[in-house]
Amino acid sequence: MFGAFKSTLVTLGGLVWKRRFRLTDTQKYRHRKRLRAVDDVVDTLVASGVQLRALELARRAPKEAQMTPLEKYWVESKRFRNGIKPIHWVPHWTKVPHGRRWEPTNLHHPAGPAGKS
Repeated sequence: MFGAFKSTLVTLGGLVWKRRFRLTDTQKYRHRKRLRAVDDVVDTLVASGVQLRALELARRAPKEAQMTPLEKYWVESKRFRNGIKPIHWVPHWTKVPHGRRWEPTNLHHPAGPAGKS
């Protein structure tokens, strides 16, 4: 049809906002850059001598260089095929923390002095 009643993808029931399945090279670069920035902040806080439970947990997380591509660019999802989905399909994926591989720890007890758990 013509004019104000022209049929569009939305009115025909199609999906207008399509998402790429793969991250682009630029998205991957910036994601790695954000992970390295977080690692730098954690290292700075540990060097300053601040002792917090959250900081202790963040210190135990692997650094960006130690993470596999699967850990960097994919997250677990119950509703997606194979149980994982691309990280850029998570809402606000550049602003929220995502699961890294954590070392087992007893969360009920506070962390002891540096070097002891």
